[in-house]
Amino acid sequence: MGYWLSGLDEAGYGPLLGPLVVGLATLVSERTILPEAPWSELAPAAGPPTRDHRGIAVADSKKLHRPSTGDLTPLEEGVLAFVGLERGGRIPATFTELIGHLTAGRGAYLGEYPWYREADLTLPVSASPLALAGKMRRLGRALERAGMRIAEVRAIPLEVLEFNGRVAARGSKGAVNAWAMGRFLRWLWRQEERREAAAVSDRLGGRERYGPLLAPLFPGSRLQILEQVHERQTYRIEERGGGGRRLEIRFQKEGEEACFPTALASMTAKYLRELHMRLFNRWWLERAPEVRATAGYPQDARRFLGEIEAVRRRLEVPIDMLVRSR
Repeated sequence: MGYWLSGLDEAGYGPLLGPLVVGLATLVSERTILPEAPWSELAPAAGPPTRDHRGIAVADSKKLHRPSTGDLTPLEEGVLAFVGLERGGRIPATFTELIGHLTAGRGAYLGEYPWYREADLTLPVSASPLALAGKMRRLGRALERAGMRIAEVRAIPLEVLEFNGRVAARGSKGAVNAWAMGRFLRWLWRQEERREAAAVSDRLGGRERYGPLLAPLFPGSRLQILEQVHERQTYRIEERGGGGRRLEIRFQKEGEEACFPTALASMTAKYLRELHMRLFNRWWLERAPEVRATAGYPQDARRFLGEIEAVRRRLEVPIDMLVRSR
């Protein structure tokens, strides 16, 4: 049956443009493992981004990507290698193929936006295909030696129209982020073959109590508080009636530093957001070549919106398709 270790994280919480993306990654092991164990057990094929590391870097996405460089290689190698191994060694060849995998076929939202409609990116966009293939093979061998495998890499991209609609329904972007995290946690619990499982998430804003958030996600189950301290909050979900199945959920400050799959989830969310922004910028710059690309964060987003305003009006692109409400 194995032991299932999941991580969850988001990217794009602060921007005004582009999607908020919540990522999920799960490893399954032949034995119980600590959240940080894969960093040592998969070395040197996968590990922290130290100066002398030559394998796949797995870390908080903020440590792997500098927006000013445009180089997605560190993010791309990790995400595509793990996704490729999940798919039996087949790395997604395009953005839309990757979206299909990460969202389990829920990519129809792309057709709502002119910058995604009938557009695509060839993958990888930055990494060397030859180097990526070699690193993926080494990672596969390391996982096998360690008695692990990648169970899933998934994402929920909330583009502007859906994001704004859910903010209107739930009242805040924090509530929307918690809702997306909850979707993944509820899905993990529904995988009944996972008798022993754990999930680690970065903390959701400044929240320090998660019982009210978790209880509605697991009706008919027992929710136990294991710890609630400033840095970490841990809960256990158990089947009623002696089924024996349980899921431990931890919310931890800087969870990407404490749990390997949480770091991979962070990378997945960030990589997917960056690919969205590449298509977004490409579409606008083709129509307004004098405009500089944007990463979507508030100050620069306002600059970008001012520069494209005349083109936006001419093309009749609704402002609520572009700009988040929060």
